Amino acid sequence: MASNRSFIMVSLSQLICVYSLFFLIKPSYSLQFYDNTDCKSEAQVPGSNYLCSSNKYPCETFIIFRAQENFQELSSISSLFRANQTQLLSLNNLTEPNSHNLSPGREIIIPINCSCSGRFFQANFKYNSSEPVIFSTIACGVFEGLLKAQTLVEQNPGTGDKKSGGFEVTVPVRCACPDIFERRNGVKYLVTYPIVGSDDTNLMSKKFGVPEERIWAANGLDIFPTIFPQTTLLIPMKDIPVLNLEIASPPENSSPSPREVIPLKKIVPGTSSKSKKSYILLGVGVLIAITLLVVAFGLFIRIRRKRHPQSFQPLSAKSSQLSSFSPDFLNDMSKLKLSFVYFSFEELRIATEDFSQESVIGTTVHRGRIGGSYLAVEQMSSEEAAYQVIDILTKINHLNIVKLEGCCDGTTPYLVYEFEANGCLRGCLSNGKVTRELTWTKRMQIAFDLAVGLHYIHYCTNPSYVHRNINSRNVLITADWRAKISGFRLVKPIICSEEERENYNWKESEIVGRKGYLAPEYLSHGLTSLKVDVFAFGVVLLELISAKMTIMEGCMLKDSVGFLADGGLEGSSGCLKKLKEFMDPALEGDYPLGDALCLALLAKGCVEEDPHHRPTMNHVLKALSKIV
Repeated sequence: MASNRSFIMVSLSQLICVYSLFFLIKPSYSLQFYDNTDCKSEAQVPGSNYLCSSNKYPCETFIIFRAQENFQELSSISSLFRANQTQLLSLNNLTEPNSHNLSPGREIIIPINCSCSGRFFQANFKYNSSEPVIFSTIACGVFEGLLKAQTLVEQNPGTGDKKSGGFEVTVPVRCACPDIFERRNGVKYLVTYPIVGSDDTNLMSKKFGVPEERIWAANGLDIFPTIFPQTTLLIPMKDIPVLNLEIASPPENSSPSPREVIPLKKIVPGTSSKSKKSYILLGVGVLIAITLLVVAFGLFIRIRRKRHPQSFQPLSAKSSQLSSFSPDFLNDMSKLKLSFVYFSFEELRIATEDFSQESVIGTTVHRGRIGGSYLAVEQMSSEEAAYQVIDILTKINHLNIVKLEGCCDGTTPYLVYEFEANGCLRGCLSNGKVTRELTWTKRMQIAFDLAVGLHYIHYCTNPSYVHRNINSRNVLITADWRAKISGFRLVKPIICSEEERENYNWKESEIVGRKGYLAPEYLSHGLTSLKVDVFAFGVVLLELISAKMTIMEGCMLKDSVGFLADGGLEGSSGCLKKLKEFMDPALEGDYPLGDALCLALLAKGCVEEDPHHRPTMNHVLKALSKIV
């Protein structure tokens, strides 16, 4: 009986976990994702093609190409894509291939063979040019954004942009094959559609006769998304695609804009009773499903509270991650409580007992006692580095950000912080005695505190900041087991509009930070964005639940959760067994297995190689709110 109840609890936890993660951080668990980067951008992140990590089988599929100045005849289009003219005639309801030129912009369905090359799906074609041309012209002009210019560069290494005619390049057009879940739902083809003008998913839905929601799901999009010209979307089709050419794409010079209002469909008199019955049955089904989910959730909460009582302290951010207050207002409010003290070098020398070895608590940090209170004294490498940290931390006042108490601006600059009794998270996890005190409840609070702190600097300060040095040594633990973020020496402001913040990135010439926590795009290409912090946060989560080091015998901790592939939902018994082996033995199994699975899945989503596949800290905070 007890065994059955335990199984029911885990099953309910998994159900709620999967439900929460799907709706809150859905983009990090879909296989394919919409890439909104500019077609001509040189700073493209590797991995923004269509992945074939869980499906490496080739398939026949289709792409859409639009007639243009040099490709208005069907014969020239078929030559470009090595397609059979007879097949093109049939697919596109045309009679003669050369009877007349196709009107510019006329969309043509082209069959292709899509296969997995390395980690990405692509269909390779050869392009010959007799005139001077550059890669961006080929990718974004001739092939209309069916691939990125940077992808063309990577496919043809050492070639460079050609300034003279007479050369051949390999063109890897973007494509994808349905995975097992899509095939189970009847999807046979994923059609690659290049976006122009103010195309939107509603227009594509009408053009292909596919529900708009399926297009969102196939591309990992939120509802009513904004999409951009010269990018591509996948259109899931259950049969060979047929285009409704009466649905015209918008003009090329029109710009995309978010859809803010959800239009309500009017009931047209004369609608068939069969259609009405379908809607009624659908509504009843949804209502029953929601009712069952609420009952299951309520049962789960009651059982869990009895067995694992929670004692989380209330946080304003926990109940409302998206404040209606402006960042400027929050900034001004945070400054009201700030006080700053200038210390003399003599005061710090006495406080640390002449910077004795016994006072050392970090590489350049000493513990000092001033006025009956302990403080942390950090030696800075330069005045510039000290002033940068002062400039940031005197503008920030937050429960989960370490407080800067003052500074010493003598010959050697020092910064003075509040002292946290339990040291850093890595120290807690490495100390057997302390680790046993880190109960599951305390670890969940630490995870939530860290997420709140990162969310604050990403979304609630002006400007927003990328920390760039999140690791378990820069997560400080207070006497009451709360977490505070420290280590602000490498922080960078994000100078862009609020709308651009999510996708804003820049290239760094120097790679800084701690090994094991560096995101692949930053480590290999110097590309920095908010997703760099998300990656590091995911690694810290893995440390928190396993107590393992980030690098063990040359292996990265992030690579040790392969058993969670495809969400850990297939072969769940084997997955749960491996999860138990992964968990910190000091917990002695005293944790809700369903919650542990949720946290491990969240961490895995955060450490995805492609930054487009990682959740934002906004998504992370929402997911954690559901788990805790």
